[in-house]
Amino acid sequence: MQLELAEIVEVIVREGMFKVGSFKLTSGLESPFYIDLRRLYSYPQTARMVASLLLQLVDTEYDALAGVATAGIPLATYMACLSGKPLGYVRLARKQHGTESLVEGGLEGKTVVVVDDVATTGASLSLAIEALKRHGAKPVAAVVVVDREQGARRRIEGLGVKFYALMNVSVLVDVATRMGFLSVDDARRILEYIRSTSA
Repeated sequence: MQLELAEIVEVIVREGMFKVGSFKLTSGLESPFYIDLRRLYSYPQTARMVASLLLQLVDTEYDALAGVATAGIPLATYMACLSGKPLGYVRLARKQHGTESLVEGGLEGKTVVVVDDVATTGASLSLAIEALKRHGAKPVAAVVVVDREQGARRRIEGLGVKFYALMNVSVLVDVATRMGFLSVDDARRILEYIRSTSA
């Protein structure tokens, strides 16, 4: 798995999915780095590897997968295709037409793994978990590619849902630095930020 993680990190950093600078996150936090995995699906072999590794991580029994809009949907789709599990998804906001659904797919009465690309505070995941519960599903786990280590794990596990991440951002930074994709100074600044904001 170490070799596969190195391959994934190389693609993430080389293809501009990990950026260093100054960014405002969905959570409202200011950050010296940004992770945008929406480009991952332009590299289907890597996306397939990520989906396969995430499926191997989840050691909980479940019936279906639910992607969190928008970035979690393609990842959950890859995972559903590889596993043969049913797929649904959770919208960011309720539809204003038709059935006005927040949750799509036949997930009622099913145990569900919630899928997203990156977790920061866990706010998006927790909203998706609550929406799934109201929909009659039973979320048993949440899985992400990268945990930014800023409170998501504690928040999700506090809801009684298992939390899995393919890698923590400190692992991503460490591997990227050793591979020469990230300067030692940038790595130090990012790791200091993570330590100062971790919950």
